[in-house]
Amino acid sequence: MNELEKIAIRLRHWIGHNLEHVKSYEEVAQTLFGLGLQDESIKIQRAVELSSEANQSFEAALNSIESKVGHDSDCHDSAETRHDHSSEGSHEHTHEHGDSSHHRHS
Repeated sequence: MNELEKIAIRLRHWIGHNLEHVKSYEEVAQTLFGLGLQDESIKIQRAVELSSEANQSFEAALNSIESKVGHDSDCHDSAETRHDHSSEGSHEHTHEHGDSSHHRHS
């Protein structure tokens, strides 16, 4: 696997991960709004917008990379991109970053 293919896998992971977070952010924003905390809800909604913008940039980069390496998007099933969605309302998985550090969400 060449470096561009590795980056494409990482981008797919980031996109999927961000989508998970966006869903969670939206739930919190709705809850805050329902509690009468409109200003706080608006701030969280801004984070949703920023995360969505980041994903658009990641997707544009991914599309460009995939056109250069000539691959479709079927090679995203590596160990680095698998998620465990066994618990409702939360997720748990590790991330591998360029510095080989890991972190866990729950």
